[in-house]
Amino acid sequence: MKKFAPYILPLVLLLTACSKDEPVFNETPDERLNKTLSEYQAALVSSPTGWKATITPGSGGIYHFYFRFNNENRVFMFADFDTTTSKYQKESSYRLKALQQPTLIFDTYSYLHLLSDPDASVNGGDYGAGLYSDFEFSLDILYADSIILTGKMNKTRLKLERASQQELDEWQNGIWANALSFLNIAKIQNYFKRLTLGGVEYEIAVDPVSRTITLQWFSGGTIQQFSTAYYFNAGGLVFETPLVNGSQTINGFTDVSWSEAGQSVSLKSGNVTGSIAGAVKPLRVDLNAPQRWWQTAVNDESYWESYAGFHVNGVDDAFGINSMGRFYSLIYWPEYDPGNDLFAPVFINTAGTGLELQYGAAPGTPEFTADGRIVFSLLGAYGTYPSSGPAAQSLIRLLIPQGFYLIQTSPTSYDMVSADDAKTWISWYY
Repeated sequence: MKKFAPYILPLVLLLTACSKDEPVFNETPDERLNKTLSEYQAALVSSPTGWKATITPGSGGIYHFYFRFNNENRVFMFADFDTTTSKYQKESSYRLKALQQPTLIFDTYSYLHLLSDPDASVNGGDYGAGLYSDFEFSLDILYADSIILTGKMNKTRLKLERASQQELDEWQNGIWANALSFLNIAKIQNYFKRLTLGGVEYEIAVDPVSRTITLQWFSGGTIQQFSTAYYFNAGGLVFETPLVNGSQTINGFTDVSWSEAGQSVSLKSGNVTGSIAGAVKPLRVDLNAPQRWWQTAVNDESYWESYAGFHVNGVDDAFGINSMGRFYSLIYWPEYDPGNDLFAPVFINTAGTGLELQYGAAPGTPEFTADGRIVFSLLGAYGTYPSSGPAAQSLIRLLIPQGFYLIQTSPTSYDMVSADDAKTWISWYY
């Protein structure tokens, strides 16, 4: 042990040489934090053409923003949330605050708040949470031309990059708004939407919440399916993963325009011109889906529920079924009694302790057609079924002579789509 002694004494002297009362830094923690805030403030306002920004909320999808900050705590922004936010600049306020670390807070309602709005009708997300995004961000890293931030609640990542004059012009001159016109696909009232591109027909479904797109087509007599995330840029819509169908490769869509009169979207993929319009039936009819939907509940002696009623001609809950006092759900109960089914609204009882049936329609066992439709007919009623109002209108729609296609959307859910024009549907959950 003696050979270590020469090294021990100098170490002890070194450790004791500094008094605990001597400051490690020349500035107090508050001074250092205020200096950092000043540096970020100077950086935010230093770009005369503002900042381009990307954010990925917890729900998925990539959203683009444009921000321009000034020294009066005002921020001016565009966003690719929808056609309005991409066209019209919005002014709101912001502030930098010293919390546990420097924090950028967008403190009045802005386009950024649309992602985190707890009202699901605003953004299509979850009630109480929206798209799981943020409007308060810790300032993590300051580079010469970019700033990295992290959401305080949902840990969403926000990246700011200095915008060029051209990138600012693309927002101000409506280039981004033109790209976002693709979202008008939601205005096509048909449940089924058909993309025609280079002589190939694709069934197209778009989820604007997660920003994913699904395409189905026939190849060699069998149905093929492809899904990918997508995002927008100033040129149009970009597939994160290209679709390859033989000699046709789809990387996204450009030159997008919406025709209100024609209820259609025109576009290009590369040099190929195409269009999206409504269709009255699926590209491939699942012939067994109606029987499978009905038989599932028969086997379990159970029923299907719908909480939103019928969607008709672009209107959710078109008949106002949710406006009925104490309404809980619509149900369809196959084989409720031998030889007949039950279609009825279910209500919360007056005590608020349970559910009750007040009346119901009694359809007969449905007809399952060879071309994949289910057709309902009425045998009678339980109690006095209303002759007018939301329940009556719902029953009338159920009994259309053309019947419905059944589209299985998950192991425990189906959409039932009218076979007359595909502009009416109801979602059933098990």
